[in-house]
Amino acid sequence: MANWEKYADDKAKSLGGFEKKEKIIKEAVAEEKDEFDVVIVKAEPAEKKEYVVYKKKQWDSATGEALADSEQEYSLEQLEAEKDGHDKAMADAKAKSDAMVDVIADFKKL
Repeated sequence: MANWEKYADDKAKSLGGFEKKEKIIKEAVAEEKDEFDVVIVKAEPAEKKEYVVYKKKQWDSATGEALADSEQEYSLEQLEAEKDGHDKAMADAKAKSDAMVDVIADFKKL
């Protein structure tokens, strides 16, 4: 999981960001014909899948040597669900904070 608090800074410094990728799910099949020019294997195009990764540069902390970039695949649904979780946590924290107003007021009355 990425450290989203550092996203804007990493992006500005070209240390991390999103990148579209593509992978082949099924290789293309070439048409084959027999000696009578009859198609025995129908040609089929390759099947590809596009996806998005968050790519971040990495270094060896001991030597400072660049390591392979880390890549984590994300979907829009995953990112929206993560944001919804943070929004709910903020709302829960706000409700607890608001409840403490009455608690503190009652305590001060003693």
